[in-house]
Amino acid sequence: MRRAARQSALAAAAAIALLAAARPAAAHDFNPGVLTLVELEDGRFRMAWTPPVDSTGSPAGVEVVLPEPCRRAGDLVDCGEAGLAGTISFARVHTRRMKVVVLVRWLGGEESEAIVSGADPRLRIDRRAAGPRAVGAWIALGVEHILLGLDHLAFVIGLLLLLGPRPSRRLLATITAFTVAHSITLALAALDLVRLPSAPVEAAIAASVVLVAREALGRRPTATRRWPWLVAGLFGLVHGLGFAGALAEIGLPRESIGVSLVGFNLGVELGQLAVVAAVVLLVGLAGALARRTGAGGGERARLAARAAAYALGSIGAAWFLARVLA
Repeated sequence: MRRAARQSALAAAAAIALLAAARPAAAHDFNPGVLTLVELEDGRFRMAWTPPVDSTGSPAGVEVVLPEPCRRAGDLVDCGEAGLAGTISFARVHTRRMKVVVLVRWLGGEESEAIVSGADPRLRIDRRAAGPRAVGAWIALGVEHILLGLDHLAFVIGLLLLLGPRPSRRLLATITAFTVAHSITLALAALDLVRLPSAPVEAAIAASVVLVAREALGRRPTATRRWPWLVAGLFGLVHGLGFAGALAEIGLPRESIGVSLVGFNLGVELGQLAVVAAVVLLVGLAGALARRTGAGGGERARLAARAAAYALGSIGAAWFLARVLA
């Protein structure tokens, strides 16, 4: 019976790996567009437009529709005496999850920043209603990115499998080291102080998933088991470059990078902590239920952990091969 259960768990792990391998090699699905309008003189703006990119890495074909009577000639927009007022809309948005960052700066220094989603691809522009930057929207984007960044989540779950998903000082130190490390490289790369090609970074992120999955299956006193916080910190530096790549791809204007960076990074951390808390809570509830029912939860928990480690390792290997070949 025990052997059959183990075989079933491994079969489930293999099925999960095959499904993951069928996904695109890039595990990130965060490529919003950016529209920047900076007023040069009364009613005349310099426009910079970076269209959204879909999950395959191709431009999504979204087009900007300016309010009347604005007319565009190259990167210049002339709105006449009426100035920039009315509704900016985005045509050919084909998914509700697609997003566009809109930043407008007027001659007097007023600024307006908003994030438009595919659910309602329109934005009402009113200079009198200009306010602070949309920090909350950047936090939401950071949370969304970590929840959809499957490779980052896989690494965090691998750490939980390695250390045991129960609150402890080692777990806290390891997650904190990972957080601090990727926050550092995210800031350095987003500010263009560190730059590496995205292809080897993405491959290294996939390799980190394979490593923690392998370590979770073993019992030898390896460096990862002795100093998990150090290994998490080193790979956190690499993962930070992956986060920065997602943030840099949207071509943020330099004048908005500070607020955007802080909000995005905070969202990433909140999303990551939410995942860790959810896993710890679910494992705790499952253990309590097993103890109350006398269902032999210890052996089942170990079997489930091994199956999860095999699944993570298989997924990480598939990602690594796909990214290297791509």
